[in-house]
Amino acid sequence: MASTQNNRPAGSGTDRRRVRTRAALLHAGRALLAHRDVGALSVDEIVAAADVAKGSFYNHFADKDVFAREIGATVRRQAEEAVSAANRGIADPADRLARALCVFVRFAMEHRDSAQLLWRLNSGATIAGAPANRGLREEVQRAQVSGEFKELDVEAGVLLVMGTFVISMRHVLEERAVTPPATIAARMAEMLLRGLGLPLRRARSVAARAAAELIASRRPADDVTLLHR
Repeated sequence: MASTQNNRPAGSGTDRRRVRTRAALLHAGRALLAHRDVGALSVDEIVAAADVAKGSFYNHFADKDVFAREIGATVRRQAEEAVSAANRGIADPADRLARALCVFVRFAMEHRDSAQLLWRLNSGATIAGAPANRGLREEVQRAQVSGEFKELDVEAGVLLVMGTFVISMRHVLEERAVTPPATIAARMAEMLLRGLGLPLRRARSVAARAAAELIASRRPADDVTLLHR
């Protein structure tokens, strides 16, 4: 009678090891690339941090640039998923943009290394028409169609949103920053909405509400989307 040996596929053990090795490499890369450019980082340093053999790196990635791009895309996707979760059921374009900014600020508060990676490893982010910016472009187009934002140019609007998000995150990451993140988020969201053409009183109200709900009144454990990775 033939032995089934737990009925597991022959390659399952190897597959699990590959998954663990890949995860270890990516985890090490996130920590290292948060503080250094990929050009200043060697494969030897990556595999040492991951505690895997050097050959393992090339079993998973063609080179350091491919490795860095995958990490950058993963982090960006993580942040975008958090924004989608926060905006689920929210239809108003102004609310959606303000809430998105607040989520990015909160992301920087809770995931410092990932926030550093977000701007460092997304080199095409300043091209408004880039495929990676499709979701943001759709948000700005939605704002344009609403008619509430006066004379909104989509391309300039996308760049303004991206720039405001990045500088807001960078400020939160500054060790010397003393203004509470919720206050910064409210101020920056207000200025963003005003820059896009929203009237002052409306922009201030929307921004304050978003910051209060998504930052000031929440504990880290409240947001499983931001903490699940």
